[in-house]
Amino acid sequence: MSPEAPTNRPPSSADGPTTRQFALFLLGLAVLFIAFAGSRGLNEPDEGRYANIPAAMLEPGADWLEPRLSGFAHYDKPPLIYWVTAISFRAFGVNEWAARAPSMLGALLAIAGVGWVARRIYGREVAFWALLVCGTLGQFWFLARFLSPDMLLTGFCSLGVAAWAESRHRGGDWKFWFLSLICWTLAWWTKATAALVPLLGLFIGVLATRDRAGLRALRPWFLLPGILALGSPWYLEMLHRHAELKDFFFGRELAGRVTGHADGRRGKIYYHFALSFALWAPWLPALLGAWLVKRRQLPLGGWRALPSRLGVEGFIVLTGLIVLSLISSKLPSYTLPLAPWAALVLARGLLRLRAVVSPAAFRGFTGATVGILIALAVAVMIVMPRREASLGLSSPMRPIAAKLRELGATSVYVDRHFSGLEIYFGPRVRYVVPRAPQQRSDDAGICAATGDTHFATFEEFPAKLAGETGTGVWLVHYDNGKPNNPSPFLPYLKAHPPLAHERLGDFDFWRVR
Repeated sequence: MSPEAPTNRPPSSADGPTTRQFALFLLGLAVLFIAFAGSRGLNEPDEGRYANIPAAMLEPGADWLEPRLSGFAHYDKPPLIYWVTAISFRAFGVNEWAARAPSMLGALLAIAGVGWVARRIYGREVAFWALLVCGTLGQFWFLARFLSPDMLLTGFCSLGVAAWAESRHRGGDWKFWFLSLICWTLAWWTKATAALVPLLGLFIGVLATRDRAGLRALRPWFLLPGILALGSPWYLEMLHRHAELKDFFFGRELAGRVTGHADGRRGKIYYHFALSFALWAPWLPALLGAWLVKRRQLPLGGWRALPSRLGVEGFIVLTGLIVLSLISSKLPSYTLPLAPWAALVLARGLLRLRAVVSPAAFRGFTGATVGILIALAVAVMIVMPRREASLGLSSPMRPIAAKLRELGATSVYVDRHFSGLEIYFGPRVRYVVPRAPQQRSDDAGICAATGDTHFATFEEFPAKLAGETGTGVWLVHYDNGKPNNPSPFLPYLKAHPPLAHERLGDFDFWRVR
């Protein structure tokens, strides 16, 4: 391959599905993402947290630059995911569907991005199959219906790669390079340094495939400084307001995720490689199995051909898996920005498989694989809402709040921080915990709606309870049935027998006023 040659064959506008077929297909994917997205409550802890913060932004006088979680300033993420969710709440009301709308939006952006890239580099037919595989990856479908920053991050990163591909197609067009800068910056405002992982993979892919046109279109010597410059204003403003956040941002949030995060999240070095087989089901295991059966008919070529076989999308996936495996902090959602590019790799492999099997066998294989995902999706949409009250720590607080209202509760003390409870029950919630989630020493964590903090330590709890003037005060304890999970309320209940006791799922309710 000459240095100036494209990494793959030039796309043809004639091959693959028609525009009408594309439109119908995309409509079907949108329905798959959106249908019944509000049918289950907001799962703890992530969805509850990511809904609590934007809901607080809608309160009168709220400062949108300083996210607040249950009254305390919360700096774990840049504010874009909270802003988008707050706008969704304002437009559609504070409900589950509106909470998940940013993730659904991110999924559609990611679909658009991977389709755009596939169309520009490989042609219309590969684009169609890339969209199909991406939209029906288990991880992608599930997180498109789950409130977190990861899908919005994935959408912006995918559009950033797509704008690069368009700039490359147009000989390094500066307008699309600038669009890529904006997309990568929005990704940074969504989840900061996580946005740089797929960008690093794109850069390595361009170098490995000796794609000089791609390197000129990427302009990394301008792009990275531009992202850092446009992505830094919020951090600089927070450091200007609160100088002590320097240790938080650079210690806990940056170095901590590499060497050992305060929240744990550890895993073996092979964690993401192993988990990808499950997260990128049904396509990854199905295609690997099919390739093993047909391996003699599917020559991969020599090592020199490997970079062009992988394409930049393959290097995005491999680089991302390696980087995420080397850092200490690990969660299943971290690999989501790699999923669209894994889908493109799988789509190309799928079409190579089609060349060595009969049309009937290919239709049966693809139909069965998509059917598996749809069957699992339907099962999840039906079963999850029905199991809300028995899912333990990840249980949505919707049935808990409904039970409390049924019992006539006006004020609640709960011995874990279930931040979604404020969404469903209201502000009269206190969390009895060893320590409050204070990230600044000067932050009192006062809730504007109550004039007091949502948190009380085990020692402070009796005095807080004594200050209650009304009736309908209930204590709520999450009981997982294990002896190492005693309720901090037990000493108080021994001295002050409860007026009533109820149980729902893994939760005990005691009325004390």
